[in-house]
Amino acid sequence: MARTAPKLSFETTFRVRGKVVESVMCDCEEEGHIGIRVARRTGRGEWDYSKEDQNSFFDIVAYSTDGAYTGLRPGDWVEAKVTVRGQVARVPTGELERGGINDGHRYEGRVSKAGASLEIDFGTFLAAVKPSEAVRAAVAKEGLRRGNYVESECAVEASVIRKGSREEILGHSRRVFPRRGHA
Repeated sequence: MARTAPKLSFETTFRVRGKVVESVMCDCEEEGHIGIRVARRTGRGEWDYSKEDQNSFFDIVAYSTDGAYTGLRPGDWVEAKVTVRGQVARVPTGELERGGINDGHRYEGRVSKAGASLEIDFGTFLAAVKPSEAVRAAVAKEGLRRGNYVESECAVEASVIRKGSREEILGHSRRVFPRRGHA
């Protein structure tokens, strides 16, 4: 029996800070999902976005692994760990989508590194396949090179690390303390 090459699967985890825009319980009442709006540009500690400018944020809709959907309401601020899992397959052409991240959605990405390890830019997140000889063989079998496009149907999960006020989550203090006078 011929041995088939293993699927190129990935798992990537990253932290986000943002505002809860939805919290939904499924009909079975045993699971649910949450929607978090996060700033698109988070460099230099900037986690703010403008609700009028849709290019300043994106939404993440993820399965809630910790049951946080029961205690969250739209408008709450959270810091969460988001995990994205998927398997990649080569496609002839593609386009990077930068609109958001949704559980069960099909994403197209561009290979940024190929060989013993594989790195893929999906637009809103980066994914890496752990290096091994099996991965090298699968990359060769798929014919993947830098610049090729791949697609993946992704499973997205989120677990809330902490919730609080906007200032607590984003790390900004809007309080102005009076300066002490010198005597």
